[in-house]
Amino acid sequence: MAFTEPATNSSQSSWLAAAFPEALRSDVGAVAGLIRSGNVAGHGITIIVEGESLNIPYRIYHSPDEALFTTLNDIQSTVYACVLTRHHDGHVRQRQIERIIASSKPWVAPFVTQLCGEYVIEILDAIEANLPSMDQSTYGAFFRENSLFVRVTRNRMISYWDCYYRWLYKRKSDYVGFRLFDRFREWSVA
Repeated sequence: MAFTEPATNSSQSSWLAAAFPEALRSDVGAVAGLIRSGNVAGHGITIIVEGESLNIPYRIYHSPDEALFTTLNDIQSTVYACVLTRHHDGHVRQRQIERIIASSKPWVAPFVTQLCGEYVIEILDAIEANLPSMDQSTYGAFFRENSLFVRVTRNRMISYWDCYYRWLYKRKSDYVGFRLFDRFREWSVA
């Protein structure tokens, strides 16, 4: 996996700006100014949110600062939590679910959805436990607008199930990832 150069303030602002809608530029800029330099891995994941093309990072490598949440406004806190869902450490990614899962902001949906295609089953369990708090219409609209992304993410989930969990969850209905994507399919047609 390729790494970019260590982020400077301008390059960090650039990849963060690409991950969120134009309307959030000032809040994203405030968050970018507080994040310590780090690396971004991969080319990112291109998605569409309400007609706007965004590019969320595949992985980030930097030292998270949980204390920042106390200094940020609600939008900035959500932006920072979304960024941390792309962190290289699964524990860091998992801790962010509680911060963003109930948000009805359309730009949060790609960050939560991307987590559903990962191998950390505890993250999938946390998302499933929070399904009732998720805005079905927001996610349904996102899924319809990004059917290829959802399909690729589901396929990634299946690959991880096959590699790591198939021996434990022989029936697909017993594995949390399949249950999540079944629910997402329901939401996308509603």
